[in-house]
Amino acid sequence: MHELSIAHAVVRTVVEALPDPGVKVTTVRLRIGALSGVVPQALHFAYDVATAGTALEGSVLEIQDMPVVVNCPTCGHQELPGIRDFRCPRCGEPCGDIVAGKELEVADVTFDERDSIEQLREGVLAKNDLLADGLRGWFTVNGVNVSNWVSSPGSGKTALLEVLLATAVERGLGAAALVGDCATDNDAKRLSRSGAKVRQIITDGMCHLESDMISAHLEGWEMAELDLLVIENVGNLVCPTGYDLGEDTRVALVSVTEGEDKPLKYPQLFNSADVVVVTKTDIADAVEWDRDAALSAIRTIAPEATVLETSARTGVGVHALLDLLLDPGDSEISPSVQLQEAT
Repeated sequence: MHELSIAHAVVRTVVEALPDPGVKVTTVRLRIGALSGVVPQALHFAYDVATAGTALEGSVLEIQDMPVVVNCPTCGHQELPGIRDFRCPRCGEPCGDIVAGKELEVADVTFDERDSIEQLREGVLAKNDLLADGLRGWFTVNGVNVSNWVSSPGSGKTALLEVLLATAVERGLGAAALVGDCATDNDAKRLSRSGAKVRQIITDGMCHLESDMISAHLEGWEMAELDLLVIENVGNLVCPTGYDLGEDTRVALVSVTEGEDKPLKYPQLFNSADVVVVTKTDIADAVEWDRDAALSAIRTIAPEATVLETSARTGVGVHALLDLLLDPGDSEISPSVQLQEAT
């Protein structure tokens, strides 16, 4: 439950902002966007655990739900009725420009002794985001293209990553990967066969990676020698959503065996993706994968994401994916081109 780590982050954020270490906090109000990936009920439960023995113990957690607001090129800012359809509610056009709905911040705190309210407007994950911004700057200065791969367990992302890293090495590129898992270094051993630099990050049960983990595991690598760094996140479609790791490109992967409606079930993650990769397309016919339905689901949730169909077994889409990760800002690479190349 990643809400526990978020609750601890709330405690740290509030405690560090207190004007007096001895003050007693009575109420903490959060703003949580519908796309933040946080479950309010779970956060309430985790809050009581995280605040024990702190200045926040016994305080009331209030949560203000923030709706998703998109910027429609035709109609301007429009509030969406939910998070499973990112079309303008007025004209029906797909809208990928999210104006609001990703908030995760402390709005204000009430203190008992003075019965006053302190306006904080401090991001709960501000420390993570600050470090992530620092990492992003470091990567940029050294010319390293960084992607953060997120999927459910069994999607085939490790198999695809092994082929992609081997392809990068064959091209003479400096390639590396950081691999997140709750336990074992099996994936790191497997990816090392590609010839790329690989390090395992064992989270000991934590369901996502955070920017400080990335920073700690880069020590000793010469960034200027790398062209590509892939971060393989822990297999989870919920918890990694709100954590910036300093990447240029967020990649969401879904296999043809997982069902065509997977993006509709996990809209927060897929909406945050710059690239959606469909894996295991070599067995699409065998599992009766409905391509049109799957692409429609992806487009409903992530209208501006590049979609690429791949197969680690046949190599389809691997070169296109590598090119995309090496130049994520290339305006000539369009979703339709990627789909045509993959078929």
